[in-house]
Amino acid sequence: MKDKTLAPFIHTYKNAPYIYLTLIVALLPCVFYSAFYYGIRAIILIVFSAVMFSLSDIAFSKTVHSHNDNDYYDISSVASGIIFALMLPPDTSLIVVLSGVLFGSIVIKQLFGGAGSNILNPAAGARLIVEVLYPSHLTGFAEGGRQRWFDLLSLIRFTPTTGEATDQTRLSLTELIVGNYSGFIGTACVLTVLLGAVFMVMKGSMRLYAPISYLLSLCVLYRVFIPEGALIEFLLSSGAVFIAVFMLGDLTTMPSRFAAGAFAGLVCAALTIVLLNNVSPVIALITPVLAVNFMSFVIDYFAKTISRRNHRSREVDVL
Repeated sequence: MKDKTLAPFIHTYKNAPYIYLTLIVALLPCVFYSAFYYGIRAIILIVFSAVMFSLSDIAFSKTVHSHNDNDYYDISSVASGIIFALMLPPDTSLIVVLSGVLFGSIVIKQLFGGAGSNILNPAAGARLIVEVLYPSHLTGFAEGGRQRWFDLLSLIRFTPTTGEATDQTRLSLTELIVGNYSGFIGTACVLTVLLGAVFMVMKGSMRLYAPISYLLSLCVLYRVFIPEGALIEFLLSSGAVFIAVFMLGDLTTMPSRFAAGAFAGLVCAALTIVLLNNVSPVIALITPVLAVNFMSFVIDYFAKTISRRNHRSREVDVL
């Protein structure tokens, strides 16, 4: 029987369990921040999302992909569940979370072959579908603080919650960096996101090509095409840094080569700028990620082909 090789295609000790375990550890600072700022409801949202993502993957995989027996336990489900939950407002219903989890797990991941075979980021797909289906149910940008640490009503109330994200233009740079304002439960604190990025880079579980290209391109294009906009406030409060680190740094769904990754980051930033004035900020940020995921294997193929041609050309010149 021919062995099936799954992504990520890395032939070192950094196998899939190592990579996703590193990713989960890198997410912990964001998880701790959300628990400290929003209390027990944030913890429940994150745990519920991670557990249901795992159960859905296991149930569907055992039923449909019973012949594919991996030699490791798939913890990518836990990582996807955490990332999805961290991009939700604090007053999000568990029903909304479950809807996103089932879509991300079954449609985005399992129908494409399961662990290592999915070409799209499951967490990105889950976040996009709930934004499309339940836009009025994702307005619960409640204030954090000790007075609401034990508020659980929003978790079981499937009715549109009212609230507004803090006007970031009125915040200081320090407040934007440490996340001292109401926003998505795990993306507001840029400091914790960057701590996770540093940890993954140190462990060799993240490529910086696409994330750096994306953020730099986003800054340049935003300043050129939206000159009246508040660039720093948008960059630090929109979740763009979180997306750059935990979605564009993904080893499974993003190109593996330097040129391909840099090009993918540029395309993702350009699509974001195009969409910003036409759709909600969340859709403008998430949709380009999925679009780049679709194109990743093509981008990687052409980058590999060009690299081989250049290598052969150098060999001919030497001869």
